[in-house]
Parts: sequence; C-alpha cells; structure tokens
Amino acid sequence: MNTMDLFDFINANFTMRNNADCFNKLNCFADAMHQGQYYPITDEEIHRGVEYKKAEGKALLKAIDPIIPDKDKKLAEAMVETFCEQSLQQFLDYKHKYENRNNPVI
Repeated sequence: MNTMDLFDFINANFTMRNNADCFNKLNCFADAMHQGQYYPITDEEIHRGVEYKKAEGKALLKAIDPIIPDKDKKLAEAMVETFCEQSLQQFLDYKHKYENRNNPVI
C-alpha cells in the first residue's frame, strides 16, 4: 500500500463516519421499501447513505488490494460505482413514486 492508497483509505473512513447516521436511516428506508411500506427520508439522506456504502466498498477494495489481480482492479472499482449508482436511482425512484402516489397535487 502506497501513500496515496493510505490517504484514500483514511478518506473513505472519514466519509463513512460522517454519513453513518444517514446510512442507518437508509437501512430503515430499504427495510420499509422491501415490505412495500415507507420510511420518511430526504433525498440528501439517501445520497449520503449511498456515499457511505460507496466509501465502504472502496475501503474494502483498498484492504484487499494485494490479492486483486492488477487487471481486475479497475473492474472492481467500477462495480462498486455501478452498484451504488443503481441503488441510488432505485431508492430515489421508490421514494418519489411513493410520495407522488400518496400526496397527490391538487
């Protein structure tokens, strides 16, 4: 692990600590979503919760970096990014559809 990897690892942990409360709310939202219900959460909290998960994934990649073949490192990071982008969109879509369905505009 070089100096830049160490800096990235520390930054990921800092991001996770700052977004932990939003990640907990996002877990409650995801549980409710799974049951077809709703847990109140803001778009910002969803974004920050997903950022937590992205930072966690990147920190994990840094931790297992020595065992990942060089040719697969970019793919692994792209998988974390793609997973987080798709999850973010799914959470936001569910939230907005639920709110629009239950709060019709007059």
